[in-house]
Amino acid sequence: MKRSIISLIASLFLLGLGWLLPHSVFNVSIETDPTPASVLPADSSPTSLPASTDTPEVSSVPTGIPTPERDPYGELYFTIITSKEYIPPAEPSAGIDESTSRLARLPGSCVVGLIECPELETVQTPFNMKDVSGVDGGGLIWSPEGRYGLLVTHPEDELSTGKTKDELAQLANQSPADFEISPSTLYLFDAQLNTWREVYRAERKFFYTPTWSSDGQRIAFQVLSSAWAFHPAQADDGIYLVHPDGSGLQQLSTISASIHGWIGNSLLLQHRQGLYPAAEYTFELLTLNGEIRPLFTSERQAFYTLAPAGGALLAVDAPGETNNTPTKSVDVLALDGSVIQTFGAFSNYTSGIYPLAWSPDASLVAFANQRRVYIGARTAQSAAAGGLSVFPAEGSVREVYVADDIYVEPSFWNFQFSSDNQYLLMHVYDGIPHFVAVALETGQAIPLEIKGLTSSEQACSFSWRP
Repeated sequence: MKRSIISLIASLFLLGLGWLLPHSVFNVSIETDPTPASVLPADSSPTSLPASTDTPEVSSVPTGIPTPERDPYGELYFTIITSKEYIPPAEPSAGIDESTSRLARLPGSCVVGLIECPELETVQTPFNMKDVSGVDGGGLIWSPEGRYGLLVTHPEDELSTGKTKDELAQLANQSPADFEISPSTLYLFDAQLNTWREVYRAERKFFYTPTWSSDGQRIAFQVLSSAWAFHPAQADDGIYLVHPDGSGLQQLSTISASIHGWIGNSLLLQHRQGLYPAAEYTFELLTLNGEIRPLFTSERQAFYTLAPAGGALLAVDAPGETNNTPTKSVDVLALDGSVIQTFGAFSNYTSGIYPLAWSPDASLVAFANQRRVYIGARTAQSAAAGGLSVFPAEGSVREVYVADDIYVEPSFWNFQFSSDNQYLLMHVYDGIPHFVAVALETGQAIPLEIKGLTSSEQACSFSWRP
């Protein structure tokens, strides 16, 4: 079976079984600073890493070669998956993935239709792109000033592969020590010099939600011994901090919680109360000295993302075994859990509102309900007055895109705003996966045409470098 089909099935499977995973229901927005400090000292240049012996051979990664003048719309980085082609009567080997993956980029101005797109550029990597962890979106996570990107690699193993319900039931009664588990590695990419640095590597561990501090001087990430929430955490699991050059590694807390982002010098965490399958969560602030300050507790099954300024959460209802209600709501929450603005309730019985995203200045939000994409404008309006619900302000929610549903029920896998709030870039599946940018002022949809992409290739896992 081709990798493209496997990718589609895996994506839908993870959304449906997100309640089983300790990390799968969170999309992290990185708190940014309008004038961030440089990540590394001016005289510090990360060096390239050689390709490992078990990855495809690649040419040397250039060092010390500055990239051309920055495009006003940055660059789009994404993964190209190439399926192996067979000439009949030859057929793919059952259960064996023979695809290859590579990292590519295009100028941002061509992504939004302002210039013609050139031939895509391949970005050499010192690791196999098939090993990049796709749980947190799979794309590069950019530092506040946009120079450095983070990627996590974890070669597929017995715990990271997809499971049937019967396999999950059996897995829950076994210890992670019973399985072969691959190492996780956190890599840093310097987009100015086109170089890679290994920041931190741990054997038999899983890394999740790497998140930049607003000054770009720290990276926080979660470490777990298993990809599944029913396995208890170990003593060396928890929340870690490290500097971008790999120095200063510290275990900040042993708490098993997902990171939503930074609020000042503290981390916003979502912590499950009780053992799996407990559905109650506490949102907490974790300070740099390891102290924990509870904010609010909720049993709402939802996807959450923190506003770039760190002052509010966007919450959208997610599907689940106890949440198959005929409507799903979209709300902005204060950090005490109260609803400060609602974007309404949407008819949706079978799936969740997904994906969701904040604009860089937190003035807009984007979310998808089934085949329709909406933009919501932030207002100062309270969501409750005298205990009564308040409907969204006139014009605060508008539809900006409708996916084609002629051949298949469409879905969306990723949203990201341009740095000037003028465009929304979407990863759309409506029979084939592709990227579409929407001009928010005019509503014009701009499909990205990637030159040289063949019928055996698909683009996925994008990240828009500001």
